[in-house]
Amino acid sequence: MAPQPAAVEVGADVLDSGGNAFDAAVAAGYMQMVTDPFMCGLGGWGAATLYDARVDAFEHIGFWPTVGSGMTPDMWVDDVEGFTDIWRFALFADRRNMIGYRSIMTPGSVAGFDAIHRRHATRPMADLLGPSIEMSRGGFPMPEYVTSRGHQPSLPGMPHPRDKYASTPAARALFHNEQGEIKRTGESYANPDQARTLERIVEFGAHDFYRGGLADVIVADFEANGAFVTRTDLASYEPVIEPPLRTVYRDVEVASAAVPGGGLLTLQILNILRQFDVASLEHNGPDHAFLVGAALSWVGVTRGNHLADPNFRAVPTEELMSDDHAARIADRIRSGELPDRRALNMPGFTTHLSVMDEAGNCASITHTLTTCSGVVVPGTGFTWNDCVSLMDPIPERPNSYEPGKARASAVSPTVILKGGRPWMTVGAPGGWSISSAVAQAISNVVDFGMSPVEAVSAPRLHSEGTPVYAELRVPRRTVEAMRLRDMEVVHSLHNYDPAFASVQMAMMDANGRFRGGADPRRLGGAVAISHR
Repeated sequence: MAPQPAAVEVGADVLDSGGNAFDAAVAAGYMQMVTDPFMCGLGGWGAATLYDARVDAFEHIGFWPTVGSGMTPDMWVDDVEGFTDIWRFALFADRRNMIGYRSIMTPGSVAGFDAIHRRHATRPMADLLGPSIEMSRGGFPMPEYVTSRGHQPSLPGMPHPRDKYASTPAARALFHNEQGEIKRTGESYANPDQARTLERIVEFGAHDFYRGGLADVIVADFEANGAFVTRTDLASYEPVIEPPLRTVYRDVEVASAAVPGGGLLTLQILNILRQFDVASLEHNGPDHAFLVGAALSWVGVTRGNHLADPNFRAVPTEELMSDDHAARIADRIRSGELPDRRALNMPGFTTHLSVMDEAGNCASITHTLTTCSGVVVPGTGFTWNDCVSLMDPIPERPNSYEPGKARASAVSPTVILKGGRPWMTVGAPGGWSISSAVAQAISNVVDFGMSPVEAVSAPRLHSEGTPVYAELRVPRRTVEAMRLRDMEVVHSLHNYDPAFASVQMAMMDANGRFRGGADPRRLGGAVAISHR
């Protein structure tokens, strides 16, 4: 399951030919980078929650972006002109944190997928990346899900895509047509430079990207253009391999992203919902919607006050994940108490893939460029992240600029066991709306018995404090009832709000049959069942 049909087809082909879920994930992940170049790429980052059935073990691989050595916490504090209401992007007159070389943090995607391959895959990298190399070199007509993001700003204060995706001559040559516009749906897009870069990764491994000849090309361009990421930053980069965060929700065991990812938020939501008899409530009726909205609001407090790189700031994960903490929040919800923290939402520039195989191996991987810097290093063909945009230019805050610090995120790649057996692989792109979407989708299946398609498509709520957002399909009587209980609610004008995360869910039922659901929000997605 993934938003990009070509990536799903490649993953299914790998499974059909005898590869495992991790082989399929690597092949599909690279195809996502090729066919969705504004959402993800070799210059990006992400996180993976894995379950290896051969050893009956979970693993989390965080390939987080890290602040470059050239940054200091107070370097731009006097230049900040404010913050966007939505997502709190820091605003600078020259948009230095959103576009160009100074917006880039040390990337993790190549190292992350390399770790997945080395530790769990069975097929050689040449086989898995072959389709991506062929697609890069041969080209393809630009699909709507790519071009739709290129013709209007995401929100006020953001650079226009025609400028953002042309911040270097190499990017302009890739993404713009002869009229100087970003390519339209159906126009041909080929990237032979990226094909050669992928061939180097096949031949020399991730080492080439971080410490070899490809690193030399990157560093020379970065040094010439004022990037804060240095040769040492690349050479010392390693993904974080550790256990995922885990909880029990009803009769299932849920594993999700480690801190600074959003698993802490997703599992907190489930822990709070577990304090209530959710199944007895009318789905999206007044009581259910108030409960979910309040749970999301209270977990937004955790995000604002605590979510950060644990190597730089203590995160009280054990306390925040405890039953006592969930019970205290539940008591506040029962009394009608809501937080006063204001936080708003925007669409996220991210992607996700969910894979299961017949042996029970599971891979849930979310990866992204944040909103893409628009930088393409000449001769390499791939886009770079703009993660500095969502770090904090004010010193001594949870996500202030500090060299080596990873960016906090809501990414929540999740794997679930039922009766000790692999049961569900789920995750989503969608910025800070990821955690709320993944938790609701899980509850939809566990509490309401929905199918994967129903669970990812059902009307949804989102909040990060105040207000609570409700899709237009949430009944007006529900919204009015929530407001009568002093909950601030914004009723969307979208039936399927593209600002909400796009959940990708794969399930294996008790009979070993696969079922899947790809969220119709944000131009939908694709599902494939291997025919092996």
